[in-house]
Amino acid sequence: MNKIQSFIFKIGKVCTLFLILWITIPAFGYVPSAHPRLLFSKVEEKEVKKLIKKDPLARELASFLKEKADSMVVLPQLTYDLNKYGNILYTSRAYVTRLGTLSLAYRLYGEQKYLDAVNNTLLWICDYKDWDPAHFLDTAEMTTAVAIAYDWLFDALPESTRQKVKESIYKNAISIVLHEYEKGGPGSWAKRETNWNVVCNTGMTLGTLAVAEDYPKETATILENAARYMPNCLKHFAPDGVCYEGPAYWGYTNSYLSLYLKAVSDNGGDQGGIGELPGVSRTALFYKRTLTPSGQRFNFGNASTEEVMNTPAFFFFSRKYQQPEVAEWFRKEIEKTIKQNQPIHQLFFLSLPWFNPASPTQNENIPSLEVYHNSINDLVVLNGNRKEKGSVFLVAKGGLPNQAHQQMDCGTFIIESNSVCWTEDLGADDYALPGFWDGKPGGDRWKYFRNNNFSHNTLNIDRQPQYANGKAFVCEENTHTAQPYARLDLSEVYKVQAHKALRKFTLVNDHTIEVEDEVALRNTSSTVFWTAATKADVTINGSVAQLQKDGKVFYFRILSPEGATFHTYPAYNTYPGEKPIKGITMLEIACPAQGGKAKITVEMSSKNNSNSFN
Repeated sequence: MNKIQSFIFKIGKVCTLFLILWITIPAFGYVPSAHPRLLFSKVEEKEVKKLIKKDPLARELASFLKEKADSMVVLPQLTYDLNKYGNILYTSRAYVTRLGTLSLAYRLYGEQKYLDAVNNTLLWICDYKDWDPAHFLDTAEMTTAVAIAYDWLFDALPESTRQKVKESIYKNAISIVLHEYEKGGPGSWAKRETNWNVVCNTGMTLGTLAVAEDYPKETATILENAARYMPNCLKHFAPDGVCYEGPAYWGYTNSYLSLYLKAVSDNGGDQGGIGELPGVSRTALFYKRTLTPSGQRFNFGNASTEEVMNTPAFFFFSRKYQQPEVAEWFRKEIEKTIKQNQPIHQLFFLSLPWFNPASPTQNENIPSLEVYHNSINDLVVLNGNRKEKGSVFLVAKGGLPNQAHQQMDCGTFIIESNSVCWTEDLGADDYALPGFWDGKPGGDRWKYFRNNNFSHNTLNIDRQPQYANGKAFVCEENTHTAQPYARLDLSEVYKVQAHKALRKFTLVNDHTIEVEDEVALRNTSSTVFWTAATKADVTINGSVAQLQKDGKVFYFRILSPEGATFHTYPAYNTYPGEKPIKGITMLEIACPAQGGKAKITVEMSSKNNSNSFN
């Protein structure tokens, strides 16, 4: 063989090798790294062990999680039983908590009891007939639980367990999602525009990364499709980070989004640019800034004050987007969780691996007016000077009732002063109610009190519901004035009864906010009803309502129309099966049309501006 032939032969071998590599290396240039590769590397493990020694809260958190792990060692396994909603979602979530906490305990302390508990639990779960693919959230969360435990304890688990786990992940998750990507339509759980998209794609991403060396082609396909379809949901975070589905689903979506971003960043990078989508970088700040000064959530939509929100996503976002004020706030939440032994989020165990000790270098500036724009739910926040005793805080919303998890709550608000929330949102009702998901105009969803506008701090016209397909949005805002304000256009949601409906919120001073409604009615004999729900004790004196709660006092005063008065009635259930309503008083104003128009202005203040109760 001459030199030329030898050179050609060598080039041919190189090209053949390159072709083989090109075929077998997964998309995005991903090559599986050593275990553990998900969410908490060995390098990070060493750093956390150092942190536990020097940071008092991290040390306290580690002890808290170890106590949780000790209690989980002896827990009985959960049987595969469908709940009243026809799924095993809460079983899957319980195993996310259990396997994550036990696996973390083994990595930090090395005690055999934790490894044995993880091994037994993995074998139990993998003996399930399936992971409930009919309700794929269950599969996604179970896959998350199994993937984390398998990856974190890979070197310690018996080979027989590892073999069973990877086969189960393929059978119960990977094979199903591959078919869904290929055959599923726009409404598929893998492609839709709700929290399901992010949760399911994240679960599949974690599952496939955990077993990537065994299923490299499948891993490439899943990574590619997850990055392709997750923007279908996350586009609705633009531009300001609002999750239109409400705070409960903010927590669900962003908890899993943080898992996804951490996992792909550590395994080839966020090639789809998911973390750079508009609004994602602001979403943790949005959540924090829409809490009341006492920490209450504006629990609009299918949400409730009982939702567990101590999710480690806050630590992840605070690190990724350099937001030390979020980290500082969440550390306080962790302190409360530990001291009060509060319920924990299913991913709470990651609060230690992702612990962020950063603090802001200067005090946070809180504007008097902030508007968080969103394609479905605009939110308005008004802040009095929080250094002033009795300062007020208000958060209000627009909305589009026919969207996922929404209610007829367009224009509603909560207002707080002196650490007391003076108006309430009753939150979600029972998902198992007949017709609960029938959200079209006239649908059964709207007959339930919590879901319609009669339970909210907004308007109804002639005792009629809002129009489900109508949208309410911020149409005007002004921060460059001594009395900043924002105006919502509610015209579409009252289109059946009104030509136009506007609601304006004005920060009059640090202690007072006015809400002004202007309605142009279609029927000159119509009546506009203004309502607000409260847990406070209410005393009426004509046009003034005095609210008392927890030793504090607050006042609602009607400024217009002249002669209008408040009256009250208890909030009540309207259909069997609704969650009970107790201790809620509805405050109401009736405003008959005058010349086809109605204008209602109510002053809400911690000051007794009318001197009515002196």
